[in-house]
Amino acid sequence: MPLPRRRGPDVRAGGRLILPAALVCATALPAAAQTAQRRPYGVAAADLRGTTADGTGATEEETDAFTPATRAPTRPYTSPSAAPDIVSTTAPARAEETEAARVAEPGLSDPITGSVDAADAYERQTLDAEEGYGRQNLRVPSLDGVTLRRAEDDGLGIRLGTMVLRPTISEKIFHESRRDGGFSTRRVYSETTVGGTLQSGWSRHRLTVDGAATFQKNLSGQGEEEPSARLGATLDLDLSHDWAGQLRAGYDYFKEDSTDPNAIAGASAQAAVHRLSGSAGLTKDFGLLRGTTTLEIARTLYGDAKLTNGTIVSGDDRDNLSGKISGRIGYELSPLLIPFLEASVERTKFDLSSDFNGYERSATTYALRVGTEFPLGEKISGEISGGYVWRKLDDPRLADIGGLAVDGRLAWSPLRGTVVNASLGTIVESSTTPGESGSIAYRLSLGIEHELRNAVVARLSGTALYRDYPSTSLNVDQTTLGAGAGISWAVNRYVSLEADASYERTTQRGGADSDTARIGIGLKLRR
Repeated sequence: MPLPRRRGPDVRAGGRLILPAALVCATALPAAAQTAQRRPYGVAAADLRGTTADGTGATEEETDAFTPATRAPTRPYTSPSAAPDIVSTTAPARAEETEAARVAEPGLSDPITGSVDAADAYERQTLDAEEGYGRQNLRVPSLDGVTLRRAEDDGLGIRLGTMVLRPTISEKIFHESRRDGGFSTRRVYSETTVGGTLQSGWSRHRLTVDGAATFQKNLSGQGEEEPSARLGATLDLDLSHDWAGQLRAGYDYFKEDSTDPNAIAGASAQAAVHRLSGSAGLTKDFGLLRGTTTLEIARTLYGDAKLTNGTIVSGDDRDNLSGKISGRIGYELSPLLIPFLEASVERTKFDLSSDFNGYERSATTYALRVGTEFPLGEKISGEISGGYVWRKLDDPRLADIGGLAVDGRLAWSPLRGTVVNASLGTIVESSTTPGESGSIAYRLSLGIEHELRNAVVARLSGTALYRDYPSTSLNVDQTTLGAGAGISWAVNRYVSLEADASYERTTQRGGADSDTARIGIGLKLRR
């Protein structure tokens, strides 16, 4: 009986199994080679395809090699389709791991995906800015890259609580030459000036007190000594976002110049003038409209003049009290151009109803001006206005005074280290001459400062004064022109050397001309 023959493997069946396996291998090998070429730094191919069991896309060794030490360990992958009991058992672990990851790496809302919550990121940036970077509203640098010097770092001033006092004292020696008509005098005198500025460092309001007192002492020659003093205080109030207030108080002391129309002719010592003033202003913004109301009060006292023969001339009949109220309304065409309309009424009341010549000098002054402000920034700012001013005197024998009113101011810095200041004003002056009402005085002043070197500053100044008398007056118009120059060299931050020279000329048709020239040198100390 023949033995049964062993059957070999079914070649056809095996062929059916081997062929698909070969196709799979042939397809996988090029893909693996391509992935190996694209995989930098040893990152597994699963990191790009996300085919690992834990869902991270990398093996455990690769994850440990490239995961920071602060990162929480990976969690097992849970399919959304998992059974409820499996989800319930893995959820607490996931919450604990997520919380641990947030503690380990702040700023990541999900340490697995690396997403950042907006609130957490903002809080983290704020904390970093406050702790690491400090102040955020940093000073804007200059366009040319020059480092600006901070005012609080100048090393000057004495701190008094929240206030800073900056005192100064100067001592100069002057030579003066004066000619009044055919009479000339020369003298050498010393001039001592004590001044200072007190300024607050408050965050909201601001107080500034500025003052100076000048004393003169003749060392040789002849001439009248001319002491002077001034003291002013300004309080700026920031009441609200659209309300602002300002309070001012001041005191001035000086002696009348011999060229003043009310000066006593032939006096060896002219009258001293004391002036006390105060004002209160309030400003309100109404969108594009801006309104300002100001109340001013001034008290002026005149001393006695002394003639060459020793006779005393009293000035009590010139003492007066004045009050002025003004209002301004402006419209902001743009932040750089604000036209305005201003009106004012002033009442001047003399202590004596009539002066020593029997004239009533009390009067009411009206003014109306139209102008514009141009706050163009730190480089240039100011205003200019024009209008009409009219003074009506109580005495019917005295003619009214009226004329053009021109006022303005300018602060301009054309280039670094150069400052130009200019002002233009109109003043109605009273007269003490019998039958004369007074005059309208126009005054223009110009000052230029230029920093030649870091410690050398040059100064130029010019003044012009024109007194316009009414056509019915017996007096003729008067003109005064002046020019000055000076230079300061700061030896150090506390001591500087100064030199000054000035010239002034007063002319009046039909009257005697006056010329005054001064030159001096001195030392200035500041703290």
